[in-house]
Amino acid sequence: MGLNVFNLSGLVSDLRLLRLIRLAGLMGKLKDIFHTNGLLYVIFFTIAFLLVGAEAFGITEHVSLDTAFWWALSTASTVGYDAIFGKTIPPHSIVGKFVTMIMMLLGIGVVGMLTSSITSYFMRRTNGPTTSRTHNNIELILKKLDELEEQNKNLAEQNKQMHNEIQELKNKREESETQKLKEWFEKRKERDNK
Repeated sequence: MGLNVFNLSGLVSDLRLLRLIRLAGLMGKLKDIFHTNGLLYVIFFTIAFLLVGAEAFGITEHVSLDTAFWWALSTASTVGYDAIFGKTIPPHSIVGKFVTMIMMLLGIGVVGMLTSSITSYFMRRTNGPTTSRTHNNIELILKKLDELEEQNKNLAEQNKQMHNEIQELKNKREESETQKLKEWFEKRKERDNK
């Protein structure tokens, strides 16, 4: 009975911690972080990758699961803590060497994806307001350019119409002057004939 009370108090304190995290607004931030570049899927893949690698290494090299998991974590992260502490667990079997090679190669990619996703989140967060303001400014400039282009088309059309009207007036003027000249010649001819 006493043991169950301790478990319940631990659960209550865990729930209080979760409530505190929620109140602090960390859940929204964590949600944003986890959804950046599919980071949540990368984390799930990483955990599965580490567990499978540790299990494969533990079985092939006959070491305990906790030792194999520590080996998988240090190998995949390319940190190599085992080499620092002098507890290097070199693989002896061909399968163990193959698992080690896969852990190293995929570990570099996983670490790169994790780093990239976290960096992308912070870059978007710090450059977000500036980027959106710049985007809005560019949209405004493009809108103004479209308006100017439309005005330019209208002015070109008006210019063409004015040119046609001027040409018509010139033609009418020339016709009227020609007509006047003809009439003058006819009158003169009539006078001369009299």
